[in-house]
Amino acid sequence: MKYIKSYILLALMVLAVTGCKQEDLKDDVNALKDRVTLLEEQVKLLNENIAFFSKVLVRQTVDNGDGTFTEVPAYSISEVLVNDGTTFTAKFNDGNVLTLAIGSKGTVTTPQLGVNPETGKWMLNGSDTPYNAVGANSSVDGDKPEFNIALDNSTRQYYWQVRFGDSERWDPVTDAEGNKVVYVTEVDGELAKDNLFKDAKVEENEFVLTYYTNGDGQDPTNEVRIPIISDLSCVINVLEKDMADGYWEIGKEGASAEVEIKGDHCFVIAPHGWEASISETLTDGKAILTVKKSATASAGLKSRATANNTDEVVVQVNKGMYWAVAKVKVREAVTSYYSQVYDQGGDITVGNVTINKATYPGGIPLSTKNATITKDGVYFIPQGVDAVISSTSFNKLVLISDNPKGEPVTVDNTDKFNVTGIAGEFIAQNVIFKKENNPFMQIDATGITLKNLVLDGCKVTIASGKNFLNAFKGGDNSIGNIYLEGNRFAFNQTADYQASRLFNFSGTFDNVLYSRNLSADVSIINNVFYSTTNNYTINGTILFLGNDDTAGVYDAKKTVTIENNTFINFICGSQPMVRGRIEGAVVFRNLLLWSDVVDSSSKAKNSYLLNVHSKTPSGLTFENLLKFDKNKQIQTNYWHSLPSGYTQTKVEAASSDPFDVSAGATFDLENGVFIPTAEYANYGAQQR
Repeated sequence: MKYIKSYILLALMVLAVTGCKQEDLKDDVNALKDRVTLLEEQVKLLNENIAFFSKVLVRQTVDNGDGTFTEVPAYSISEVLVNDGTTFTAKFNDGNVLTLAIGSKGTVTTPQLGVNPETGKWMLNGSDTPYNAVGANSSVDGDKPEFNIALDNSTRQYYWQVRFGDSERWDPVTDAEGNKVVYVTEVDGELAKDNLFKDAKVEENEFVLTYYTNGDGQDPTNEVRIPIISDLSCVINVLEKDMADGYWEIGKEGASAEVEIKGDHCFVIAPHGWEASISETLTDGKAILTVKKSATASAGLKSRATANNTDEVVVQVNKGMYWAVAKVKVREAVTSYYSQVYDQGGDITVGNVTINKATYPGGIPLSTKNATITKDGVYFIPQGVDAVISSTSFNKLVLISDNPKGEPVTVDNTDKFNVTGIAGEFIAQNVIFKKENNPFMQIDATGITLKNLVLDGCKVTIASGKNFLNAFKGGDNSIGNIYLEGNRFAFNQTADYQASRLFNFSGTFDNVLYSRNLSADVSIINNVFYSTTNNYTINGTILFLGNDDTAGVYDAKKTVTIENNTFINFICGSQPMVRGRIEGAVVFRNLLLWSDVVDSSSKAKNSYLLNVHSKTPSGLTFENLLKFDKNKQIQTNYWHSLPSGYTQTKVEAASSDPFDVSAGATFDLENGVFIPTAEYANYGAQQR
């Protein structure tokens, strides 16, 4: 789905070149939007149908007591909420509400999906897949296919993709000759009909579904029936805070959850290494499910790698020969996850750096009794521990939140970080730095170097009119690697249009102007830069090497990448976003620039992305750049001081406000959360 917007942009470019009338262009664009919307609806409905069908297929083997066995549905329906003859919405007895559409608008002819009655395997375009439709031992859910479409840029065609499970990769759907199946929206000018299901209806107390065995809209067919029983249900209600990645996380003392039960008898099954029980006394149809790790089971991180039915707790309730089944995946709650990975010799990736015991020895887990950081080291900070940095000078400092869910921890940074020594490192993952300093960090003398400056998932607050890093007192090429990903940079503006720089390599000291060279790949990816006060803009710069041809030189072998970032009231006015004698490559991609400048402000007039002075960059990319000015219009140009041989270009303006809250956007200045409307979801930072 991520290619749809680029497809629309390509279509617009082609139409613009052919010189269509404005009315024709508008009609063509609207038709294309309608087609994309239909495409999304079709994929959504197909996946909903498969989810419904998979639930219906699961069977339970019942011992009749006379040497014979009967297969009955493992699930039942407690209520049919919608039944208009073609669309059915049913509430199953495990609490799931699913919808089935028979031959309705949006369902598709391809791919052909069926079930082999002999093997119980899903069939795709007439051939068996390795995946079970009914479940390996009849009482468990089978693997469920999920479909998607993707654009092949080389052919400009949409093709079907399929996967069996969230952890699996998307693979192309192929025909008998091995060719990728092209997505089809229409057949002979009409919307395609569903070729998997022939009919569905409610007959007294049963839901009856007839499906084509081969998934091609032709006989033979199979019929499957599922009972509609209003007083048979089983629903496990685990609190959202206790879930992570689809798992119920169980602590050392075990955990409990409420279960809603209707039926005659209740049974609970625990996976190997676990114990589970359910209270005998039911009050208002509710019981308590208790789960804990077996005392004889081995503990450790290996339990987190399980991803199949062997990690499911199953609760079953019967009424006569029918059953209601509810399931929940369980795993051990690990409160010090990354320190365990580290201790066991594993790798931890922070940005583009790998942390382990061999390369970064001496890891220190902090606690409420030991929460002070006084010297160099690798520190693992648990949730709820507010670490305090009591020193301001470091050579190698690594700070990692020890939370397995990626939740941030807070660090009280008493003063700016003063880098000391040679081949130093400053690395942090999922850390909220509490204080704004002037600057946040600095290299204060020649001969001091930073091997790595990496922030991943952090929040940094920068004082009004101040910088993140000052390094003009250091020597040339004092930093080897700059990597910022998934961070929030909050500028506490106290006046409008005050200047701030993220990386500052030029400045005056003792009446001498210093402009330092830089030889480091600079990656600024998936970050948010914002003014914490609406209507107070930032006169901002990301990378500054100097004002003119005395500026520092950026290495021809290196690349500045500024990609998937959102800028809120961050206007590159008096200085462009990148400025210096740039010989290396520069990439501006997928940026979303938003401003709310008050009309009375005379300061913010124009904004710029790049000034290379007299140099020629080794490579240039300007791609998928979008801006929106809510009040005062600000022209945002690619170039400040246009070099010879280049053409000035303006950043495209969005047709509507990407952060219109009434249209579903999130605009949260307090927490730095900015999620655009669906129309602009592929622009800017992909933080959700």
